Amino acid sequence: MKKRTLAALLVLIAGPVLAQDFEPIGEIRASFRGEELVFQTQAVEMGGETMSSATVGVLGGSPGMPLVNVLQITGAVIVDGREAGTLHLTQNFDEHPQDGTSAVIWQSASVSYFPNRTSPPMWEMSPDQRSNVSYEVDSYYFDGETGTIAARFRGEVCRVDNLGDEADPADCHEISGSFETLLHREQG
Repeated sequence: MKKRTLAALLVLIAGPVLAQDFEPIGEIRASFRGEELVFQTQAVEMGGETMSSATVGVLGGSPGMPLVNVLQITGAVIVDGREAGTLHLTQNFDEHPQDGTSAVIWQSASVSYFPNRTSPPMWEMSPDQRSNVSYEVDSYYFDGETGTIAARFRGEVCRVDNLGDEADPADCHEISGSFETLLHREQG
């Protein structure tokens, strides 16, 4: 799992006290293995900065690593005021998330599904495929600080039974859905 993915997940699972302070800013609707799922994107003001689970940031920029924008959206299933599961979507892009961009070091797009917060089993992309996720963006606006996005996604995720293990390419299923959310600039 990428460092940024882990950071977004940690924002969502910060703890019961902090979780209650988060406000919904959008939602992700997904279909996986015959189940219809709804996840909330969330944000909270902390110390004058907005901590958000739907961000646009910058990745790379060092020698050998091209500078790209990265859209990161993490949604949580909320049960009794606590996060019960998460879905994480990313898309690397130059000018617009519809176009995407691939890089030598990282995947252009990804999807991960954690049915029970971050405890196994979980579902991630197969290591045999650099990117098997596609996005179709209906609307996108971002002024460098805030914005909005509405899009659809489709991909394939494979079962992971233990943290740190690679996904099992023999146990894969399609995941698809749509999302609409406010966006914030990724905080440092």
